[in-house]
Amino acid sequence: MAIRIKFSDYALKTDETLTQRIQFVYSPLHELFRSLHVLLNPRHHGTNIDWVLSIEKGLTKKFYQDLHYFSLFYELGVAPLLLANFKYHSNNLDDELQQLKAYLATYPVDKLLANLKKVKQNRENSFIPNLAKGLEWQDYQPQSSEDLLEDLAQKPSLVYQRLYHFIDWYRQNIFDKTWEERKIGQKILGEIKKQSQYLRQTSIREMFNHLESDRIHWQGQDLLVTKPFEETLLLDDKAVIVLLPSYFIWPHLFVDSFEQGICLGYALTQENNSYAINSKGLTTIFKALSDPVRLQILHQLADKPSTTQSLAQILLMSNSAISRHLRILKEAKLLESRKSKKFVLYQPTDLLTQVIPDFYQFFDE
Repeated sequence: MAIRIKFSDYALKTDETLTQRIQFVYSPLHELFRSLHVLLNPRHHGTNIDWVLSIEKGLTKKFYQDLHYFSLFYELGVAPLLLANFKYHSNNLDDELQQLKAYLATYPVDKLLANLKKVKQNRENSFIPNLAKGLEWQDYQPQSSEDLLEDLAQKPSLVYQRLYHFIDWYRQNIFDKTWEERKIGQKILGEIKKQSQYLRQTSIREMFNHLESDRIHWQGQDLLVTKPFEETLLLDDKAVIVLLPSYFIWPHLFVDSFEQGICLGYALTQENNSYAINSKGLTTIFKALSDPVRLQILHQLADKPSTTQSLAQILLMSNSAISRHLRILKEAKLLESRKSKKFVLYQPTDLLTQVIPDFYQFFDE
């Protein structure tokens, strides 16, 4: 069972027309709502249980009342309308909240109610059938939502005001500190950069494989997202796939429709979370960078992945000498390799630009 995403004939013409369907979005507001989902069901998010335990003492009874009251907004996924249906571009949480306030002020309440009622129906029926409860949603408990729906129908402005107060309190007391201490913004930006570079260097099909999710795969010309139900989504020539990498989303994978296409929320890939650099690691990195040949290799690989043989030809060296330098760079976690048919291609990891952000700008063109 899966969500089947079908592309238009024009999108399928070439890799380039298909790649044009992809957009990456960096949204601190999306991450804020995802973190509320974790707090709503912490037992299901073991990777962030340490964070939940560290902040529990600072959470009030009023916070938990609001957390459950607004649960339909983030209980299963984060409705795209809470991100203003991606009509605006901002990388700042304050701006995103202002955009949300402006958007909800003009968004028809009946449409919002219809959206939330659909979420309520999905969670109680087909969206979380017995199969899903035993797998992805084990121990999940739906929250009461009647008060929110009734209040939205009668006094939406008061509901919105309560929502904004809830978010403001949560930001000031919990989220902003978490965002900074865990460097969540840097990790999400690193993921977007990594996958964008991979998309440019390979293809959209390879990039989806690179997301490290067994639940995303291609079947012919269709993209399939494994879910415990069947659904087909048709993307016309103007539709896009918005990718939203998230620090808090694991173990879920969310697919939501919006006016211009679909958005897909997925967990940060492991490689982006694996760099814990200590003094020994820094020593290894700088030793690897201390040789001019290895600097030339990094310079060459910055533009496109290459094989050992290609680098040997460019740098006028033997394959064995290049292999030795590649091994040192890979042991320092500055390079990664992947197989493409019968070739082994090398390319830089993000570690070097994490340590020296402007590293590649020091090379002469």
